[in-house]
Amino acid sequence: MKYICLVLFSLVWLVGLSPSIYAKLGEWNLINDGYQFGDLYRLSNLPQFKDPVKPCPKQAPVTKVSSAKKVCLYIIGDSFTEKERVGKEDFAVDEYQYVHWDNILHLKPDTTKTNILLMECVERHFREKMASPIHNIIPDSATFVMTGPEPSFMQKLDHAFAADPAETRLDVAFFQNDWMLKIKEMKAAFTYHFFHRADKKVTLVNNDNSLVYYMDTDTPKSTSSFSKLADTELDTIMTNLAESHSIAKKLGFDHVVLSIIPNKVSVIMPEYGQYNQLISRVYAHPKLDMPYVDVLPDFRRMKENSYLKGDSHWTCQAQEVWLTKTNDLIKKVAQEN
Repeated sequence: MKYICLVLFSLVWLVGLSPSIYAKLGEWNLINDGYQFGDLYRLSNLPQFKDPVKPCPKQAPVTKVSSAKKVCLYIIGDSFTEKERVGKEDFAVDEYQYVHWDNILHLKPDTTKTNILLMECVERHFREKMASPIHNIIPDSATFVMTGPEPSFMQKLDHAFAADPAETRLDVAFFQNDWMLKIKEMKAAFTYHFFHRADKKVTLVNNDNSLVYYMDTDTPKSTSSFSKLADTELDTIMTNLAESHSIAKKLGFDHVVLSIIPNKVSVIMPEYGQYNQLISRVYAHPKLDMPYVDVLPDFRRMKENSYLKGDSHWTCQAQEVWLTKTNDLIKKVAQEN
């Protein structure tokens, strides 16, 4: 019994310590990543918001742009445009390249084609992204995405022993299975019904019928839809957008398109506080020198149908609205060449 316990606890320790072993468990489908019911449910474990996340069904093939030149779309984006949600087949283009804001795109554009850059960012992170011009695209002899330099051995060791990453790995490995989630749900339901409290990383809005991320609401930081946006900061954002447009043009892009995805609370309950009108103020600003994809009015008409119940990301219906508007704009700008 002593040696059995030693082996078992050694395995637990290894899973928490080793990112590579943790990754292998995921590859072998031995653990869930904790997001199968939504990122907000994962934080709150409130059973009324447990909603299985399903991939969106693919629509009819998108009609390509009718132009003499082939169209290449490059996206600098976040989780809304990652490969698990959208891909080349969803856009009216011939070639496609995605890079996350945190990674680096090495670029060699083909000047015989129409090159379009789409800058997509969720509202909560737009202000911090535009605190400076874009800096994650660099010219090179080939086009590829680089995720960053390989960390040194000591950096890997520090990361392995760091409390937060180890805690996250252990939580996913041992506490995101069905029977543990039932226990978590019971605890969360008890706290909610008797004390009207939920996890501090989520906020209940709309008479407790909707769940949103706390960074969109209860924080004085720039991520909140209700933190004050001074005219001076807005001017800085617009200056950096203009500089980003200029940088993209020099790198070889023919067109630059902007898309700010609304925070969930900005759609479902903008009256939660004094909404700072970030999206409309950016789009209406006289210094904006690029076309944009505005889905805020569409999403507000859809209300709760625009975002998943237990997640901060959009529904398939809302995604289709964004794709339709984006493709219409791509076709419009591509035909200008």
